[in-house]
Amino acid sequence: MILVLSGTEEGKEIVRRLHEEGLPLLTTVATEYGKKMFEQLGLESVCLQGRLDANGFFRLIQEKGIHTVVDATHPYAIEVSRNAMDACKRTNVQYVRFERQGMTIPAHPLIRRVKSLTEAVDASRTLGKRIFLTTGISSVAGFIILKDEKELYVRILPVPGHIALCLDMGIPPANIIAMHGPFSEDLNRAMFKQYRVNTVVTKDSGETGGVLEKIHAACSEGIDTVVIERPRLEYPQKYTSVEEVIHTVKT
Repeated sequence: MILVLSGTEEGKEIVRRLHEEGLPLLTTVATEYGKKMFEQLGLESVCLQGRLDANGFFRLIQEKGIHTVVDATHPYAIEVSRNAMDACKRTNVQYVRFERQGMTIPAHPLIRRVKSLTEAVDASRTLGKRIFLTTGISSVAGFIILKDEKELYVRILPVPGHIALCLDMGIPPANIIAMHGPFSEDLNRAMFKQYRVNTVVTKDSGETGGVLEKIHAACSEGIDTVVIERPRLEYPQKYTSVEEVIHTVKT
């Protein structure tokens, strides 16, 4: 049995491809929204919803007879990856990491690269008043400390629980943009104009995540951009191609 840790478009593609190959597999997603993506593909029978810590992965591997774990989670979901690697090491199970390639961020006076969420908050504090966050729900809490001195606009997935969290943290409904990306450069530019933003915050989420479309749109509008660099983890096996992952798992 193969376990695919999904949560990305590539993870969904890996599940679909392995299922078409007739290989026994399960996939895990963190949210109901993620589960619905697999329901739309007719793959709800192989999808488990829920967040697992290292012990949770350990039990799942043992209970389901997992021999290979494919970690196709988001590049910034490092805690999940750490937990999965720990469980695989404890159970002597193969761990295969898929990670989308990062982008070459252009050198530009409006672009500031930082290494962490804390540094992104600190950098944003020194920039314009209207901040547009495109870093996902997990990053919103870090920026809330700025809500009394800045105006925060949050673009998140259209997940009711995520919207509720933003409201609970004090983000006004008019400042919550709940949409599924990625977004074109033109659409990003239109949103930045609509909300008259001064600062855009993004992660290096790769081509699939539309990071360059955000950066180009912001630079063309003269908007400061804060880019949070990817965290660095050491993986026993890492691939940047879905084809490589499929080949490795099959052999």
